[in-house]
Amino acid sequence: MSEAALSQNGAITIGDWRPLADPDSALEIAIHQGWSQRWSYAGRLADYVSGYFRAELAANAGEQAADAGAFLTYAVNEMVENAVKFGQGEEIVLRAEFAGGEMAVSVSSVAPAEVAQRYQTIVEEIDAGDPMTLLLERVERNALEGPSAGSGLGLLSIMTDYGGSLGWRFQQQQEAVAITTMARLQINQAGTA
Repeated sequence: MSEAALSQNGAITIGDWRPLADPDSALEIAIHQGWSQRWSYAGRLADYVSGYFRAELAANAGEQAADAGAFLTYAVNEMVENAVKFGQGEEIVLRAEFAGGEMAVSVSSVAPAEVAQRYQTIVEEIDAGDPMTLLLERVERNALEGPSAGSGLGLLSIMTDYGGSLGWRFQQQQEAVAITTMARLQINQAGTA
């Protein structure tokens, strides 16, 4: 795994933070204020995004198309729910991209500084540890102590269940922090092994 890196503009990046260069196709959706009362719609949004890429995945991912679609649905749902639950109720921007043999999903939002710091601690732990070991530890802890908001289970599931990689970007903004979470999935293109 990687260590946190400070970029020239003062942003901190952690994990597999590499925006796709020149995507073949992309979808960007801005979710405006007020979404926090309707966060349960994240599943419908995830289904829409997956459906948007269905034909492209079928044409380019071959036998992996269903798995890539499931990754996309799960990652969008999880990342949007996290942005809503831990954000400030401001705009959330979702971007899904496909380039060559790679799918990337990013969700950007703004969180209060203290919430962003707790989240950064969680993602640094995820980035530094073994995803399967951490997943088992968190499941066990939740079974003993009850479900915990901020346990990172959903993020760990993206890595362990779907084979995705994760990256994060934290950018200070006056009293708050802009956070972007990115999930990536490598896809074997149709006709290749």
